[in-house]
Amino acid sequence: MSEILEILLALQDVDLKIDSGKKRIVKKEEEIADINKQLENLKANLEEKKHNFEKARLKLAQEELELKELEERLKTTKNKLYSGEVSSPKELSQWEKTIEKLEESKNSLENNVITSLENAEELQKEIQEKNQSYSQKEAIFLSLLHKLQGELEAEKISISEKEKEREKIIASLPEEIISTYEELRKKFSDPVTYLNGETCEGCNLTVPLAIIKAVRKGESLVRCPNCGRFLRRK
Repeated sequence: MSEILEILLALQDVDLKIDSGKKRIVKKEEEIADINKQLENLKANLEEKKHNFEKARLKLAQEELELKELEERLKTTKNKLYSGEVSSPKELSQWEKTIEKLEESKNSLENNVITSLENAEELQKEIQEKNQSYSQKEAIFLSLLHKLQGELEAEKISISEKEKEREKIIASLPEEIISTYEELRKKFSDPVTYLNGETCEGCNLTVPLAIIKAVRKGESLVRCPNCGRFLRRK
């Protein structure tokens, strides 16, 4: 029976390594997902800046067009006023007021154009900085991503090999023992544990003297009466 116990210990060791490997896989997959998310956020932020710049550029172009049209209207109005065609004082006053309003609109629009131009230039500068920052961070993230994906594949290969090893170990054990072991695995990561003096190291509870003697003899498989784990001598 000591041989079966050693096989069970080997099975438990493989299972613990598989469990540990699976946890590392989950962690690496989370890290990969996090890096991909950061890359997406960086790209989205850059695209937002580009979109804002395009809006600012179109706004500037529209304001410049409006300014040009206004300047043409102002020029035409002044030409009309100073052409000598308008002689009535009342009519002259109306034309002067029209010019005054056009001048005010022109000044206001010029200020808008200057503000829009400054805004567009600032956004363009930000985009250049974001582009450079994105390229640098992307290179770092992609390098880390490549490393993690390599580690992830290595873990998967390792688990696959361990699972094959597990199948071989199980094939050498009686079905009823495997069944008991698998049931214990649902509750404990260590279905096989040591008897330390009078105490089961799995549940840390004292076992009866008859159990202690049976474990020391090693003639049969002995289980802890408290937790059900398989017991072996320390």
